[in-house]
Amino acid sequence: MIPKSLKTFVPKPLIDKYHRWSIYREYQGYRKTPGHTYNRFDATKSIFIHIPKAGGISVIKSLYGNKAGGIGHRTYKHFQWIYGERAFNEYYKFTFVRNPYDRLLSAYSFLKKGGMNHIDRRFNEEILSQYKTFEEFVMKGLTEKHVSDLEVWTHFYPQTRFIYDENDNLAVDFVGRFESFNEDYEKIRQKIGSGEKLKHLNKTKDKKAKDYKEAYTAEMREKTAEIYRKDLELLGYDF
Repeated sequence: MIPKSLKTFVPKPLIDKYHRWSIYREYQGYRKTPGHTYNRFDATKSIFIHIPKAGGISVIKSLYGNKAGGIGHRTYKHFQWIYGERAFNEYYKFTFVRNPYDRLLSAYSFLKKGGMNHIDRRFNEEILSQYKTFEEFVMKGLTEKHVSDLEVWTHFYPQTRFIYDENDNLAVDFVGRFESFNEDYEKIRQKIGSGEKLKHLNKTKDKKAKDYKEAYTAEMREKTAEIYRKDLELLGYDF
């Protein structure tokens, strides 16, 4: 880490380059740590792109083992960078997606209950607390600008941006669906030859989540369709 006293004299581009190199070195260390998810990716020659609120924790623990930790919510470009173009192209890359309307409600409910860590709790306290209901959040708080911020609005980031490039080309080999979770998980497990029977973990307990359609008005439905237009079109979902 560059000392604060030197930051005044070191050009920002150089600081940014050093910071990026430090992150790269950290992830390379994960690849060498037995049992870590990044290490298991190399061992199974597979890469899982974890889209928020689409069953990712269950996939990681079931497929890569109990020692495998969370990998964060990174786009395919992150894994291209960490593993290199050659390995990225050779490894079996997959993800799970979910109906955007259902996922939006699930993410809201999950964060309203405090989420999983201090970052989730802070998002709830600083942002979600401004809105009394899910309807108010969708109509007044949800914007294209907000959901484009992966670092802050992580759980609401469009799913297609994790796995599609700027020209709408798919960058993964298989897209599993939350709606056919067990069946698609088994296809992946057979493909990479690793893992156990699917464990269902980190489920959001909310009665409204049983039927997401009950939570939407016509106006909310239209607003959500505008925000997640690409997700609906490219992933083949509707209300």
